[in-house]
Amino acid sequence: MRFQNISERRIRGFLASTAATLTVLAGITACSSGPAGEERGEPVAAHGEVESTARPAEGPLDVVMREKADEGKGFSLRDATDLNRYVSPAHAEKFKVCFEQEKPNLRAVALFTVRSSETCPPRVGAEWKADATPDVVGMDLRKATDRLVLTGYTPKHIHVDATGGTVTKERSWSYKVCRQSPAVGTPFSADLEPRLVIAASCRKD
Repeated sequence: MRFQNISERRIRGFLASTAATLTVLAGITACSSGPAGEERGEPVAAHGEVESTARPAEGPLDVVMREKADEGKGFSLRDATDLNRYVSPAHAEKFKVCFEQEKPNLRAVALFTVRSSETCPPRVGAEWKADATPDVVGMDLRKATDRLVLTGYTPKHIHVDATGGTVTKERSWSYKVCRQSPAVGTPFSADLEPRLVIAASCRKD
């Protein structure tokens, strides 16, 4: 089975309260890709108007998202590096904004981010060393998917196979991860689609 939007479940809810229930807001893409050039912060023509270039910006992502929402602006979240990692709105407190690019015709802004523990790159799209795929075997599915999402994997590209019969999505969150691919230590790539095999308990062969 394919779990879509496993962890991207706080946008409006978390804007009201950090303890809000996670919900998926239809129509908002956290790490959407625009026209060529846009991801690198270059001017892009849209509806006959040239957009601004990306400019340096600073601040915790969750705070900046609130500010943009208060201004009545939409926003998209992007990796500030060349890795094209997924930026999870559900974990906005773990990211910081490095650059932003106004989208005047859309009354929106693209926010280019890295994790809070990282240093901002010198420019949008700068070369960056990829993280290693973490070891999630033995973890509950929810914790495992969170770990993969924070590594940069897109939630809708995380595939989950349950062993031992049919299982509901709600029940599956408490299942353990018995096997994973890519293997632990594999360098992150946005082209990879992780697969997790889960069960109520993992048998030791």
